[in-house]
Amino acid sequence: MSTPAEKNWVRNIHVAKSKLNLSEEDYRAILNGCAGVNSSSEIKEWKQYFSVMAAFKKLGFSFHPSPEPQRAPGMISAKQESYIKGLWALASRAKDEKSLRAMVKRLSGVSDIAFLGKKDASKVILALREIARKAGFNPDSKEV
Repeated sequence: MSTPAEKNWVRNIHVAKSKLNLSEEDYRAILNGCAGVNSSSEIKEWKQYFSVMAAFKKLGFSFHPSPEPQRAPGMISAKQESYIKGLWALASRAKDEKSLRAMVKRLSGVSDIAFLGKKDASKVILALREIARKAGFNPDSKEV
C-alpha cells in the first residue's frame, strides 16, 4: 500500500524517465545505483527519491523539489517517523512494512505511522526500544 507521497514520487520519476527518453536499461541502472531499488514503486524514503531525481537533474531534467509536507500540529514529526523506522529495521525479526504497520495498529489503533499522534508515537518508540534491547542492541548507542 503506497502513501500519497510515494504515488507522487512514482509519477514524477516516470515523467523524468519519459522527458529524458531513457531506455529501460538506463532507467533501471539509475534506480539501482541511486536508491538501491529495481522499481520506482520500491522507493519508500525521501532520501531515495531525491537521490534518483538528482541523477535525472544531472542528465538535464528540470526538477524543483518541493519541501517535505507540513505535518499537522500534534502529529508525529519526521524525526520520530525516521527513528521508528530505524529501530524497526534494527531490531525486528520481520523487517517488512506490513509487520511494522501491524505493530503500530496494535499499539495505537491507527493503520500507518504517518497518522500517529505524538503521544502514540512515543508509545511505539518505547516499545521498539524495548524490542531492540531484548534483541541485544543498545538503542542509545551512536554505533547502531
